[in-house]
Amino acid sequence: MEIQEIIKKWKGNKRYTLKFVQLVNEEQLAFKPVPGTKTYQSQLSHLTTWLRTHSRFVTEKELEKPKTRTQAEITQYLEEFFDEIIAFLEQTQVSELSEKVAMWYGTVSKTSILVTMDNHLSHHRGQLVVYLRLMGIKPPSYIGW
Repeated sequence: MEIQEIIKKWKGNKRYTLKFVQLVNEEQLAFKPVPGTKTYQSQLSHLTTWLRTHSRFVTEKELEKPKTRTQAEITQYLEEFFDEIIAFLEQTQVSELSEKVAMWYGTVSKTSILVTMDNHLSHHRGQLVVYLRLMGIKPPSYIGW
């Protein structure tokens, strides 16, 4: 995959993911489908923290642990993450993404980490689609690129 395609993918991820935050109000952040599941806010909080934690293995820049209680905080920290990963990619040659990095689950390429991050992001957005439907809110139209 060319670097411009990867950049385009992450720009699309940013636009699409932020729509999930914008579609709800502060009260709806507390929505939980059934006991024992995460709230809408908890899903977004987990996703934000997880992406920011993993991005350091790609960008070699550690982002602070986010506060993700409110819609504004979630938006701020997600935007910061996406802007950081996109800026990194815009200054990177695709060949540099084959560099191996030691993770707690083994040594993998930066490409592998980006794919894992994209997969995890997709997983949680899929869960958020269900949450939105249960709240009677039409989910955003899919943006793949």
